[in-house]
Amino acid sequence: MTAEQTAEQKAAAAKAAEEQAAAEQAKKDAEAKAAAEAKAKAAQKPAAKPNGLKVVGAAVVLRADDGSERYLYRGATVDAAAFSKDSIKHAIAVGLIAKA
Repeated sequence: MTAEQTAEQKAAAAKAAEEQAAAEQAKKDAEAKAAAEAKAKAAQKPAAKPNGLKVVGAAVVLRADDGSERYLYRGATVDAAAFSKDSIKHAIAVGLIAKA
C-alpha cells in the first residue's frame, strides 16, 4: 500500500508541476500579447504635427469658435484650428503667442 501512495503522490506532484508550467506559459503569452498590442497601438497613432505656435507669455486665454475659452500656459503648443481666428490674431498681436 505504501507503493500506491507513493505513485499517487508522484502523480499529484507531476500534475501540479504541469499546471504550474501551464500557468507560467499562459502568463508569458499574455504579457507578449499585451506588448504586441501596445506596440501596434503606438504604431497606429499619427505623429503630432507641430503647427508652429507656442505660448510665450505667462498665460493666454483663447476663445474657440463655439464661444468657450481655454487657458494655456507658457510653453504650451497652440492648435490654431481649435480656436477662432480673431482670438489667435489678437494673442499674436499682443505677444502672448508666437511662431515656434
